[in-house]
Amino acid sequence: MASIYQHNTDKELVAKLRQGDEAALSEIYERYWDKLFVVAANRLGDQQEAEECVQDVLYKLWRLRETLFIENVNLSAYLAVGVRNQVFNRRLKNHRERLRAARFEITDTGHPSPELELIARELEDRIDRAVKNLPSQCRIVFEMSRHEGKTIKQVAEQLAISENTVKYHLKKANRDIRGSLDASIWLVLIYYFFQK
Repeated sequence: MASIYQHNTDKELVAKLRQGDEAALSEIYERYWDKLFVVAANRLGDQQEAEECVQDVLYKLWRLRETLFIENVNLSAYLAVGVRNQVFNRRLKNHRERLRAARFEITDTGHPSPELELIARELEDRIDRAVKNLPSQCRIVFEMSRHEGKTIKQVAEQLAISENTVKYHLKKANRDIRGSLDASIWLVLIYYFFQK
């Protein structure tokens, strides 16, 4: 069945969305679901997680509809950034869950391995420290983008800096955090290698 808004522009859909029009959300869903799903699936490699990511982004779009700031931003790009942020957050969450699961791994004696608990705690601490140790401006940009879900343009406007500066800070944050995690992951691999 054809949507009543299938011929509306994205700008018109956003305006109707702000007014609480669920049919506008349905049209956005129909218009962008496939594209957003491909972005998420390519990055996560898991169909169910990709679907959940896209649903989370569209749910957030609906929940924050009254405060949407997409005037001069392409809706497709805005949603794609939302999906990329959601993917990043989900991968970080999955990583932390794996660490927590490893912490409770049971040894042959039926007790949690103290060494494994120590390594899991260390990995978790390194993730938190990596974010906390980012330079002040870099950390603020990272948290606004990743935790608050703001677009590059919104972060730039709110902090009164250029969009290129925002992009630079995000790249630096991702590189620093990834570098910190890479070293930590080697600790776990070495531990498991010598336990075999």
